[in-house]
Amino acid sequence: MDTAESVSKGCFAYKGKKKVANPAAYFTKKDVGCEARLEAYQSLWEIVDTDIKIMQSDLNSQIFEELLAFAASSHSPRSNDEEEGGQLRKAIQEIPTAALITGVNTPDHAVMFSNLVQLLKERVSSLVATLRAKDCPNLKTTLSKMISQLTSNPDLILDDDDDDPAAPRRKQAACTVSTLCQWYNSKFRSSSSSPKKRRSGGGAIETTMSLPPLVVVLEDMESFLPLVLQDVISICSNYIHELPLVLVFGIATSVTAVHRLLPNSVSSLLCMEKFQAPPSSEYLTQVINKVLMTATFPFKLGPKVFQLLLDIFLYHDFSVLNFIKGLQFCMLEHFYTQPLSHLCCHLVDVDSAVSSLSHKELDRLRQVPSFTRYMEESCSSEDQSRLQDDDKFLKERVQDLLVGLHDYHIAFFPILQCLNVWGSVLPRYPLGKQLRELYATSLESDVCDSEAYKEAMTLFRMLSKDELSSLVMLCVERTMSLDLPPELDQLPDQLSELLVLLEKEEEEAPEAEPAEKNEVQFTKTDLHTLRKTLKEMGKKRRFSPFEQQREAVVDFFDALFRKYLKCPSSQPLHELVYHSSVSGVRRHINASPRLAIQKALSNPAKYLQCECCEGEHGAITPSMPDLCVVYKLHLECPQLINLYDWLQAFITVVTEDGKKRTKDEDSLLQARFIRSVSELQFLGFIKPTKRKTDHVARLTWGGC
Repeated sequence: MDTAESVSKGCFAYKGKKKVANPAAYFTKKDVGCEARLEAYQSLWEIVDTDIKIMQSDLNSQIFEELLAFAASSHSPRSNDEEEGGQLRKAIQEIPTAALITGVNTPDHAVMFSNLVQLLKERVSSLVATLRAKDCPNLKTTLSKMISQLTSNPDLILDDDDDDPAAPRRKQAACTVSTLCQWYNSKFRSSSSSPKKRRSGGGAIETTMSLPPLVVVLEDMESFLPLVLQDVISICSNYIHELPLVLVFGIATSVTAVHRLLPNSVSSLLCMEKFQAPPSSEYLTQVINKVLMTATFPFKLGPKVFQLLLDIFLYHDFSVLNFIKGLQFCMLEHFYTQPLSHLCCHLVDVDSAVSSLSHKELDRLRQVPSFTRYMEESCSSEDQSRLQDDDKFLKERVQDLLVGLHDYHIAFFPILQCLNVWGSVLPRYPLGKQLRELYATSLESDVCDSEAYKEAMTLFRMLSKDELSSLVMLCVERTMSLDLPPELDQLPDQLSELLVLLEKEEEEAPEAEPAEKNEVQFTKTDLHTLRKTLKEMGKKRRFSPFEQQREAVVDFFDALFRKYLKCPSSQPLHELVYHSSVSGVRRHINASPRLAIQKALSNPAKYLQCECCEGEHGAITPSMPDLCVVYKLHLECPQLINLYDWLQAFITVVTEDGKKRTKDEDSLLQARFIRSVSELQFLGFIKPTKRKTDHVARLTWGGC
């Protein structure tokens, strides 16, 4: 209770040294190979993280290039400017505004705008200000933050002040746009600054460097107060002839949000150009294709874990950044919980990793379920005894199995992409439209044994000649752009031969022999005999040349899919590279805050590691924190809780029986009760109500 009272009095800064956790400290001393696993995880994640960052920069490069060009050229001198009386006359200009449609994946916006601001400072202008709605509650604060960011750049310090160290410091100027205008003119429009573009007497145009624009980035424009946004735009429009301002609006939904927040009189002051950022689903597809669906990186996600991360992305936040964090957590937990996870390494490191296995690790390897199944089903009795007794022979066999698992992945993913090419054109998409949907299905079981695959094969045998030729052509292009294993080197040539076979003109079908004239006999028959007769007539039907070619093509792909698209769980030692523990991932990533709070309030001894708070399940002891006592008492109450009865029950629990209390002690107990009730209201378990006097309403039901 002393700690609770001290915390309630105020907050105190901790001036001690910051403790840095040592990753090796999380492994126990009895944990064999922990250092090798930690090393393998760090090296593998470093490569994955680097490739993801390169992928992200490549994905945003096109949209960023267009936006940077717009910001750089928005205030460049134009040829339609006219000169009258020796003075440059310009028409009324609007504020150049870039409307960047970012999408609703708000957790990813911070990284996107930080990269954009960095590129703006490097390639367009060092005068860049970033504004967020939470930091700009009113006009004064907004202008202050904008001007302070534009003028506090180290490159903007006057040269005279640098040369004379004894020069007195200038007083801080008022944060107004007129002050910014004066500062900008003195810095960039002085006599030493570069002149503008002008036309010489001979008609030639002399090109000089233009003035740097002032770029103001509003990351979450839709969250700004409409009046603040309107005032800022109106003020900036009054100085557009003196300051080359450029606005960048970060919009999560659509451009119509600008017209919803701004009236016509204000939106007419903007010259907007729309820039569409790539959708988050496209970014996620690239991450899955280049990180998970490739043999380059040995680590893979199990079916339930992959589906969980995919569901969180699709139905929760659309955040690729959170998906990557989930992938990192899965990789970290796999290397932490799997004792043999250091064998999840690149192909070049398999030999050294297997050679360093100890006798204890080899015994663990013999107990791996997939390896036990492999010994029982694929090994002779002599090999089984050698694998159980001979460590050297076991290492050789494990090395061959790991190399075979790598070769399986090399052949699996190209063939899976070919199946996706075929399945993406079918009606109702029985195999899924996206490649990630087909991949999720193939992780659970053999995709060729599913009902969806049988339905797809039935539809494949109904395709026209043009559809079939286009699909084969797409498969040829896809396989030629991928790295195929040696056993599939001839696959592009085989597909090309099938394409040539389909492109040949159909030979004329041989004329059917005239049927013998038989006398028509009108006889009665039953349904079974009629069905049998029609079935025999269908077997005698002759196929056209194209139908025969179509059957040959479909049979070729069917055999190809059945050979290489085996379920990963059927491969020996797949547990070493596939992380399938979905319970731990769900508990840490997709946590339930309310359930965690209820458990902590119901069983404080588990969280506080305090013996005095221990007791029978559901019991209330006076040594528990006041909040826990109040919470447990409120579980026994109906929907409306009487505060006086609640207070008397609280006093009964926390005080000794039969002991007289002073007035100060009663006041202290009341204060403790009021504080606990306020904390319970803050946590969302109760709320005030007007239905009854001196009552509160209960909001949750079902305690732990």
